[in-house]
Amino acid sequence: MNILELRNIGKQFPGSTDWAVKDFNLTIEKGEITALLGESGCGKTTVLRMIAGFETPTSGCIYLNGECVSDDKTFIEPQHRQVGIVFQDYALFPHKTVWENIIFGLFRLSAEEVKQKAVKIIRICGLEGLEKRYPHQLSGGQKQRVALARAMAPEPRIILFDEPFSNIDSKMKTQMREDIRQIIHKTQATAVFVTHDTKDVMAIADKVSVMKQGIALQIGKPEDIYKYPVNAYVADFFGKTNLMMARVSEKGFITPMGLIEVDNIEAEPNKMVTVSIRPEQLKVLPEGKGHMVGKIIKERFFGEYKELTCIVEDHDNKKTEIIIYASPGYQCKSNKCYFEPNNNSLNILND
Repeated sequence: MNILELRNIGKQFPGSTDWAVKDFNLTIEKGEITALLGESGCGKTTVLRMIAGFETPTSGCIYLNGECVSDDKTFIEPQHRQVGIVFQDYALFPHKTVWENIIFGLFRLSAEEVKQKAVKIIRICGLEGLEKRYPHQLSGGQKQRVALARAMAPEPRIILFDEPFSNIDSKMKTQMREDIRQIIHKTQATAVFVTHDTKDVMAIADKVSVMKQGIALQIGKPEDIYKYPVNAYVADFFGKTNLMMARVSEKGFITPMGLIEVDNIEAEPNKMVTVSIRPEQLKVLPEGKGHMVGKIIKERFFGEYKELTCIVEDHDNKKTEIIIYASPGYQCKSNKCYFEPNNNSLNILND
């Protein structure tokens, strides 16, 4: 069942000739966690605000649980949309305790119902023992849990997150990503969050929309977009990759690194195409055993792996810089790196 459906949503702010969001479409099923990914100014927060009802779309329709909440004739106010929101700065009431913050949106219920819902969501969010504390007595991670509990307590149709991990230090991010994913799935909630960090997307999103200049470039599972980006922008934004021109041949693709053999080639022979090869798809081999050779110009240690920046030359002596991931214990006696691509490592991009 679709909880949220955006049909050709557009937003043009007064006084501007540009579209902040243009012809944006998105469908979210019950229980899905969906990310809106993009750099600052791409329109992702504007989409979130239109879903919440804080911004009125210039064009298009928004449906929540099958009900139209916004089109050219209809606009349902934010407080009547049954949407929960976790703000970037948490927006907790500083003069209220954890308990009082969480029950803030439950004023229409009886005292017994309020208690039952609060106790349940406090347990799910791991806030037991903190009920009497004030926001200034909480850590960043605890504040986020309280904000999440407050948003989820009224059991909204959908929960919206605005950059949920931007105010948390890197040490806490990994744990918080996992905690939030588990909490959302435990409650069978549906969520949308905006972020500029692909690690957030990989960690908790079931689906992602990659945005640029108000347009959705690609929508799909994070793993699929990582492996099969539609163009150079998505490929590069969704993690490090090697972008290069290649000529189609009968056996595969002739790249600056050499011939990469591919079965079932669909492109026209001799056509020039742009290809993407992720660094981890280039297998580093013992010295002298690789089909391809690169000159190492930079080596960086990242704990779990080493990042090798290499220069390769084609038959015309044209130099291309590529990135390869090697094991952390990789040692090279010379400044050469021997490697070969793994099977199905190459992805053809659209223009």
